[in-house]
Amino acid sequence: MISGLRKDVEKLEIAVRECEALIRRGYRREIILKKIRKYGYDGKEIFEIARCRIKAREKFSIHNLYFDEYGLRYSTPELIGQYRAERIRGYTIADISCGVGMQAIFFSFTNPSVLGVDIDERRIQYARLNARAYNAKNIEFIVGDCFSPDIMEKAKKYDIIFSDPARKESEKERKLETLIPSPLKILEKYGEREYIFDLPPQISREKLPQDWEKEYISLNRRIKRLTAYTGNLRIWDRCAVSLPSKDRVCGYEDDDFTLENELSNYVYLVDESIYYASLLGVLERRTGIKYLQTGKRRTLATSSSLVESGFLKPYRVIYEDKNLDSIISCLRKHDVGKVTLVMAVEPGKYWKIRRAIEEKLKGKRKMVLFKINDIFVAGENVT
Repeated sequence: MISGLRKDVEKLEIAVRECEALIRRGYRREIILKKIRKYGYDGKEIFEIARCRIKAREKFSIHNLYFDEYGLRYSTPELIGQYRAERIRGYTIADISCGVGMQAIFFSFTNPSVLGVDIDERRIQYARLNARAYNAKNIEFIVGDCFSPDIMEKAKKYDIIFSDPARKESEKERKLETLIPSPLKILEKYGEREYIFDLPPQISREKLPQDWEKEYISLNRRIKRLTAYTGNLRIWDRCAVSLPSKDRVCGYEDDDFTLENELSNYVYLVDESIYYASLLGVLERRTGIKYLQTGKRRTLATSSSLVESGFLKPYRVIYEDKNLDSIISCLRKHDVGKVTLVMAVEPGKYWKIRRAIEEKLKGKRKMVLFKINDIFVAGENVT
């Protein structure tokens, strides 16, 4: 673990940036470790930080952040952290499993005081550096076990307890009991108060307390987070939020929706958060769409006229046919050279099938090729 971070941040930053530049230039790991040995830090740790920075560029607008591999994988993306901070304003918040500190940092911009706690000293070091990078002022990070008496005494002074527990990566079925720390144990130890839990979106809703609000958040229409709000923070039973559009659909009622067999003028890829939140019917009533198929992997809808919604990615139907050769002939007439496949294919065969189709195309345009039931549908992006 890196030592003396507060004393020589500039030197540390130079080491990480040189390492990152060497990675980008294609140097082998062994050579990079030799080149950065001159800085006196643990070369393996510097290499990990630099590699994570390269991976993190799509999640965060600030570059000089610090992550380990696990910390980056489960860190709250910037847009989601900002959205939550916009919803939760004016409280004091104790994040009792803060990791490298990203959500705590975003909370600090809309709330007067934030505490970040983690049992891993390395991640708390990174959290302090990340707060420095974001110029977050009203935030304190400490190392400790969130169930130790001294940490509990300190955290209980805050209005809200927030927790983004660690996941066992090998676990097939997510459960509250196996999260670390378990939200159930947090409730037991910290008692009656306001809580916010960041939970795996794959966890069965039936396994969650009925009096929690379940907010499913997507980023670019892919499900990313499930946030549970308790007590007075709860507003709805369940919500779906689409980022970056910030469109929001909420409801209490049963999720009755229409499955349509007939394709119309437009086909839509539906935001995954709508399916996970069981709000397909609410979105149908709001927009007038009808569903062609639903599922965790893919939900498709259709309409006769164009519907604009942050939950819908629209495509104009150009041609439909059961025969793939007829579809390919149509694509050639429309000067198509590239196709994105939106259909169920066997694992590992996506690119083989796509290349086989594109070899028969010579154009410059790009379209999407759906397969809905047994019909191929060529769609043109209209956004």
